[in-house]
Amino acid sequence: MDKEKIRGKTGEYVNESGFIIPKNVFSDFFSQLIKLAGFGLSGMFILSGKKAGRRAVEHMKGILSEQLDLEDIKECIIAYFEEAKQCEFEKFDLTDSMASIEVKHSVFAEGIKSRRPTCLPLGGTIAGMLEGFLGSSWEPKEVQCIAQGYDSCVFEIKNKNRKKF
Repeated sequence: MDKEKIRGKTGEYVNESGFIIPKNVFSDFFSQLIKLAGFGLSGMFILSGKKAGRRAVEHMKGILSEQLDLEDIKECIIAYFEEAKQCEFEKFDLTDSMASIEVKHSVFAEGIKSRRPTCLPLGGTIAGMLEGFLGSSWEPKEVQCIAQGYDSCVFEIKNKNRKKF
């Protein structure tokens, strides 16, 4: 499928279904939420992200209405996050058993200082989108985060139903 069509249709979906909030306002809110809640809510952040990702895929499949290959799926996911201005993708390797992703400018990490990764909702949403597009159960792990002082956030997302990683 044409990348411009994917980007355009995904952008339409994000604009129609999303809302705008200044990044610094969101960052302040999320930073305080992390501090108050601690990391006992990590599972909730991931599960909520997965649900949001699967829901987004339902809508995207409806508006794209074509069979998507792995490259198309990657483009849908990249377009979703970049059109919503949640992060910028630097690297995205995808197979049917694993995704390796590097992003910059995550709204869940910039302006936040933490010893642990803070982009759990982002990782969960990507995992949920992979579940929606490819089936199976996908498990996200953020291995480094901007909030920890790194230049980018790195995720490994594994297909739990595949034996070989």
